[in-house]
Amino acid sequence: MSLELITLDNVSEQMASFVIKDYLPLPKNAVTLLSAKGGIGKTRLSLIMADRFIKENNQKVALWLTEDYPGQVKHIFNEMIKHNLVSSESLKMIEIITSEPPQLAKRENGIFKANYEEITKIGEVLIKAKVYFVVFDPLLAFYGGNENDNSEARVFIQSFAEWAKNAQITTLIIHHANKDGASRGATAFHDGVRARYEIDFIKDDNDEINMDMMKKGLRKIKLQKDNWGARTHLWKLSDGSDEIIYQLMPPMEEHKKEWVNPHKKDFNSQPEITTYEQSDDNEFLGSMF
Repeated sequence: MSLELITLDNVSEQMASFVIKDYLPLPKNAVTLLSAKGGIGKTRLSLIMADRFIKENNQKVALWLTEDYPGQVKHIFNEMIKHNLVSSESLKMIEIITSEPPQLAKRENGIFKANYEEITKIGEVLIKAKVYFVVFDPLLAFYGGNENDNSEARVFIQSFAEWAKNAQITTLIIHHANKDGASRGATAFHDGVRARYEIDFIKDDNDEINMDMMKKGLRKIKLQKDNWGARTHLWKLSDGSDEIIYQLMPPMEEHKKEWVNPHKKDFNSQPEITTYEQSDDNEFLGSMF
């Protein structure tokens, strides 16, 4: 191993860079983690972020959404276009990766290590396609280790960080949250990224889901980790708060149907029935992921 040294006096000063600073700032050419429980809108937020990145940089993005069919993603995006959440002009700049996800870190011969061969191949393909922003969803589809093992999680997330830096590709990894909304599994997933956001439903004073806000498609996004200064850009948008509220999906306005609130806390009582608006094509149930 060779050890490279450089005197600080000879280092060129450089500020940390961010993309989509006018919406949800992400560290450029680094890894950001986005976590949430199921059904809140992680996929929709990633589509909005992709659209914003394209508008800002006029560069292509790639989405590796392993839990969603491409046709479903196209349907969701088109519905979002109708409600001015994204632009139709972005469609031609979004690449959907349809390959089976490889395990980018796994145990071989008793040793847990990063699969640099596969990581390098992914980078080569994306660079050739001129992709500068990529979304991996979900984290566990690409991870072959123990979700709660910090040493294994560190190997995985550090390989991603190194890859993003070398490939010069801003990277968003979507991860499922625990019951409290925090990032699930080993703390190394959180520690190894440069920023982490959480999405949640907006709650009322009793810590129950605010159904009016939910019906409007509004969600709360909170910055939970910031190494490079994303907060300075977020605060300009949120009036000095680490939390910001955005509309992630169309409001439920068309045909009425009953929906049982699965997050109701009092399980000894009768389930809460909420009337909401739904289109004939079952759009709401098909888009809540």
